[in-house]
Amino acid sequence: MSQTRVTTRFLDVGEDPNKTLPPLEGYAKKDLVSIEEAIKLITLDVPIHNIDSMVWTAKRSAREPRDGLTSDELASIYLYTLEWPEEYDSFYKLLNKKLRSKQRKHLKPWFSYLKLFLTGLYKLPSIRKNIWRGIPGNVSHLYENDCIWWGFSSCTGTMATMEQFFDRSSERTLFLIECINGKNIKSYSAHDDENEILLMPGTYFTVIDKYSPADNLYIVHLREESPPHQLLEPPFDLTSVNTKTVVPKSQAASEPRGDNCSFVLTSTISTQPKSIQLADNTATDKVAISNKSKSIKGEKNPVPHGSPSCAVIQTSPSHADKTWIDIQFHDKEKTIVKKPDEFENEMNEPDALINEEILNRIQGSMVGLALGDALGAYVEFRPRQYLVDHPVTDLESGGTWGLTKGQFTDDTSMALCLANSLVACHGFNPYDQLVRYKWWHQFGYMSSIGSCFDIGAGTRKSLREFEHRQKTFAKEFSIPLTDMDQLSDGALLEKFDIYCSEDGVAGNGALTRLAPVPLFFHRFPAIAVEYSGISGQITYGDRKAYDACRYYGALIVAALHGYTKEQLLDHEFYSKHAEWFRNIPLHPGIQSIAEGSYKIDGYNAGIRGKGYIVSALEAALWAFWSDDNSFEKGALAAVNLGDDTDTTAAIYGQLAGAYYGYQELPKRWHQHLYARKFMEKLSKWLGYEGECWQK
Repeated sequence: MSQTRVTTRFLDVGEDPNKTLPPLEGYAKKDLVSIEEAIKLITLDVPIHNIDSMVWTAKRSAREPRDGLTSDELASIYLYTLEWPEEYDSFYKLLNKKLRSKQRKHLKPWFSYLKLFLTGLYKLPSIRKNIWRGIPGNVSHLYENDCIWWGFSSCTGTMATMEQFFDRSSERTLFLIECINGKNIKSYSAHDDENEILLMPGTYFTVIDKYSPADNLYIVHLREESPPHQLLEPPFDLTSVNTKTVVPKSQAASEPRGDNCSFVLTSTISTQPKSIQLADNTATDKVAISNKSKSIKGEKNPVPHGSPSCAVIQTSPSHADKTWIDIQFHDKEKTIVKKPDEFENEMNEPDALINEEILNRIQGSMVGLALGDALGAYVEFRPRQYLVDHPVTDLESGGTWGLTKGQFTDDTSMALCLANSLVACHGFNPYDQLVRYKWWHQFGYMSSIGSCFDIGAGTRKSLREFEHRQKTFAKEFSIPLTDMDQLSDGALLEKFDIYCSEDGVAGNGALTRLAPVPLFFHRFPAIAVEYSGISGQITYGDRKAYDACRYYGALIVAALHGYTKEQLLDHEFYSKHAEWFRNIPLHPGIQSIAEGSYKIDGYNAGIRGKGYIVSALEAALWAFWSDDNSFEKGALAAVNLGDDTDTTAAIYGQLAGAYYGYQELPKRWHQHLYARKFMEKLSKWLGYEGECWQK
């Protein structure tokens, strides 16, 4: 999707939200005519460049009626989405200019087209979900109590999609919209990659909130309401057609699903080249920790030999009974991904019993991570002073991302990707982990809303580098690119460089997804600690990221072993467990934290919930140290530091959840947690596969 195309339609707010205009009416009396005849009337009023060719293109795209719409109604939608060359006004822009004009009489030549267009739109089901649109500059001051948008409003499903079309060094305003009458026109658009949700002219909103979560970024939170009086005359008697509203399971869900079939992103076994081996049920992770580990100077850590030969495909006998573990879609075009909560009922559980105390701690860590994430998501990017004035005290809906209560962000999504990889591969396979992170980035795999959002800059850059390396590797070894996600040949995997980050990248994203690794390998502390470091290092190349993950992984392992809080927070924890770290010293910045630098008076003494991994680790441990043995108090304290609130609390939740256990987490919180049953069952698989794993 080109930036020019999106910025000229999705960013076309272009109106005074406080303008009061007469209702849109009169067009409904027109007879339905062909698209060609409707456009003729418009061109008598205003010349439109190359309109005949555009109409022909639109009509050709809609030769056959479908979904209850006539070919002319389909063509009217297609025509609306067409973009003209930059030097000419596009059709939709001319239409919206007329709709926003005080002179309603100037709209009359457009009545026949509006009749066609709105008839088609009204036949589509209404979508109730959170959507976004934006505009360059800061216009937040124009939005106070309520407002009306008189033009057609093109919107998209996520903030991340909108943000990529702006220059972040310049001011921009994003609108988070709780819509109740959106129309999904993806299947009828000239650009079906845009996932466009269209709002009708005369849409009435109340202003819920306004805030500035980052420099030059202003967010206005709007909620669509039924207006006091009818602002848009329906094109026909609504009782004459079976209209309906599609309500996703979450307010921030993906587009409405097509058929009930599920499609797995995979190639069939018969297409695999001879150089690629598919996993069989004898594949195990026989790992010996290499002594060629990363040195203080920052040398890369090689993946230990013997990594599992895991083929990430549903047909692999190693996890043929776990259909939930790989990416699946609701449509053949692979645009609507199945989300974690949709797997809960079909998810199986291990047959073997798992130690109850260990399972309680594993579930506590995974759910604790997600709860911290969900708590902080509501106020992510808010500065400290805002949290002082408006402290978070409970799970909330709305906020920065417009999520429903209990939904999580990128932090939990990546942790679920990592956990799924460990279970699917019966062990540690960094290549497979990167594949799943890529699925999340591209398709929304393991996302609570069905699309990737809130991704950190370091992670995004590393995943793009991973994709580039896949393409280069496929070409070098004559492997079809479509088969690269299923790469499992041990010799080839050793040749693939899985460290995709530049040196010096030390974001907190390495820590926020960590928990599954120490939870899986807790029986082998030295292995758990080393793999914890590598799990972060594949996307964050700084030595501090590697050591922060090693240290925090060791604490989570110790929590599963039943250590007291005093033992966990002992200033000499590292020296007393040097063999866990293979006697490799920690980076001085991490060693300082291990020696208790966080045992101070919170924010006033310098604790910060920032994106830098050293600050994030220190903040999470401060919250754990000062929580008075209350997960709730610690999680809220982490959030109320401000800034990167969800990640700080998610990091806290991993250790605190492992220490307190699932049964001690606030029940009023985890009963609202999105995909809680999925995480409970996945935790059982982590415990089971970890018990089966052998050195």
